[in-house]
Amino acid sequence: MAKSVQLKVPVALNNQNRLCTPQQAIKKRDYICPSCKERVILRQGEIKTAHFAHKASEVCNQETILHKAAKHLIVQTISDWKSGQGDIPILQKVCEVCGETIKQPLPDKVESAMLEHRMDEGFIVDVALMVKGAPAAAVEIRASHTVDEQKAKSISIPFIEIDAHKVIENSKVFSPIQDTFNWRCHKCENAEKDFVVKVSRISKQTRVPLPTGKYYRYGPGKCYKCKREIIIFAWPKTSEWDRSQPKVKPIPKTIQLRYGHTIGNKYWANTCPYCKAIQGDFFLFYEFNSPFFGISRKESKQSYDEDMQTIVRNILIND
Repeated sequence: MAKSVQLKVPVALNNQNRLCTPQQAIKKRDYICPSCKERVILRQGEIKTAHFAHKASEVCNQETILHKAAKHLIVQTISDWKSGQGDIPILQKVCEVCGETIKQPLPDKVESAMLEHRMDEGFIVDVALMVKGAPAAAVEIRASHTVDEQKAKSISIPFIEIDAHKVIENSKVFSPIQDTFNWRCHKCENAEKDFVVKVSRISKQTRVPLPTGKYYRYGPGKCYKCKREIIIFAWPKTSEWDRSQPKVKPIPKTIQLRYGHTIGNKYWANTCPYCKAIQGDFFLFYEFNSPFFGISRKESKQSYDEDMQTIVRNILIND
């Protein structure tokens, strides 16, 4: 006779409505599935690893169990922290600028976590992090499917998406698969502040205004000829050989149509506001110690943000 399909339940609710692992469970006590609330069987044999299980049903499957269990664990972990019964959860991600791992405690202003909270725009988030009685951020759990694109664009608060398996393994460390936060390590945050101060100073000294909008990339540089500090600009190009005029006006006054002896033709190039020398593209974009090394110069807001991050990172590395 064929055996009925058994669903593995990674964590189950005890009689105090707390999630526990099979290793934490006590024999002859009742435990229920966090998804369908049906009783689960605790198996603690000498051969197989301890685990919870129950029969497959129309209302419960492996994916829903994993998804629901992870959501409950997030809420329980935050509740334990706020009540003084557990450690503070840690947000862990790679810095978007330098690539180093950031470990940041969950902000103390988070007061509680709400399971399956309905937002004003109609979407239900898996877990809402509450601040002053209102949702300030959300945690989405990925069991098998990622956050729906429409939902991701419509959620009015920042969110992180976490793998359900990772939550089951360790619910005290949140390692986002995707998120809508800006992640910077302290070193890069300080580097960005220094960048703003430096380019503002050079802009004032050279009387070359910094551009607005997300078209002209910019950064500090030194004239290859007179060695004075200047502002260097970059703008979207269709190819490495694109010599056309920048599309967005006003064009910074140090970007000029000049004759380049190296290429034997006129092209739009950066020039020094002091000595008027052309700042060659190879010198600016292809030398390893250049602030503009490795930027893409594609015509999109995302490319602009990535290019500016690359410029700040290059300056940080070269300094």
